[in-house]
Amino acid sequence: MDVLFDGNDRRGHERFECRAMVQYFIKKHSMRYMDCELVDVSRSGMGIIVPGAENAAAEGMEVSLEITMPGSLEQVTVRGTIQWVRRGERMQAGIRFEHLLDQELMARLIAC
Repeated sequence: MDVLFDGNDRRGHERFECRAMVQYFIKKHSMRYMDCELVDVSRSGMGIIVPGAENAAAEGMEVSLEITMPGSLEQVTVRGTIQWVRRGERMQAGIRFEHLLDQELMARLIAC
């Protein structure tokens, strides 16, 4: 997990691994929600990996994320801003949430 993040991490909340399914939608650029891989999550943001060459994403873009709660069909939508992008075989991105995740929601995300 730490391979994606260097010592310049400015995240103000502890991050956790999570097995939730996530889809993303980039405002004014996406035509539909697309699958991505969740690397980790904190109350203030998340790290994702996007398969394929997604060139439309850039720092500062607004994004919506649909998180399927582990062990259920319940979905939660959160909004945020792309803070950084690393390109390669798979695009890696850090997203800062518009609002902190509720502690109860965070506990449910990392419970499994």
